[in-house]
Amino acid sequence: MRAIISDVHSNIEALHAVMADIATQGAEEILCLGDVVGYGADVEECIDLIEKMTRFCLSGNHDFAVITLPDRFNPLAVEAINYTKHLMKPSALSLGRKRARWHFLEGLPTRQQEGDVLYVHGSPRDDRNEYILESDIVFGNVEKISQVFDMIPRLLFVGHTHVPGVIGTDMTFWHPDDNQSAYTLDPQKRYIVNVGSVGQPRDGDNRSCYLLVDGTRIIYRRVPYDYRQTMAKMARVGPISRDSADRLEYGR
Repeated sequence: MRAIISDVHSNIEALHAVMADIATQGAEEILCLGDVVGYGADVEECIDLIEKMTRFCLSGNHDFAVITLPDRFNPLAVEAINYTKHLMKPSALSLGRKRARWHFLEGLPTRQQEGDVLYVHGSPRDDRNEYILESDIVFGNVEKISQVFDMIPRLLFVGHTHVPGVIGTDMTFWHPDDNQSAYTLDPQKRYIVNVGSVGQPRDGDNRSCYLLVDGTRIIYRRVPYDYRQTMAKMARVGPISRDSADRLEYGR
């Protein structure tokens, strides 16, 4: 069994809660699909924990923007990225963990393929930046989703949208909820699986989200955490917009 997480976004309360839940589930390894940083206040703590606890971590668009320049981001995201860059970027005299954290972000790969499973942050058409959305199914963007399916071996795990769900080749979108959180994968079919977000859930549920993979079954886990403490920390950081904090309460 393995646990797959994504989109931590510098939310250490959520990350601690998820790691504690994973420890109770018997997962043998943890994989991260990127966006360790962005939006939240606890940048360094999240990097340290992800580096320590995951077998691999991919580069998300926020991770990459911190070490380069923010492009195609909304103003709230740009504020947080600039704050993160100011906090993290080492000077010529920086040593130890500060420089190591920067090198960690610089060294993150954009994809990982293991057998018939592909992992990316966004989409195989654009590893970091393209969104694969439920609205692509609802509004019949068949060409886009068909192209994505043509680029994957059997399973594709993504994050980026912060909305958990499974897309099948029949062009349906299955969303987990409290009544049904497990989904059985047909080994003869291909799937796109969004793992949801640890630190910035946006499906109307403010609990952290991650998933477990056990053979052909995926199990979504929703984990409550002290989002008010996270919001208070973010509010104390001037460059981070209050809107980025307030949305945590509503999972939007």
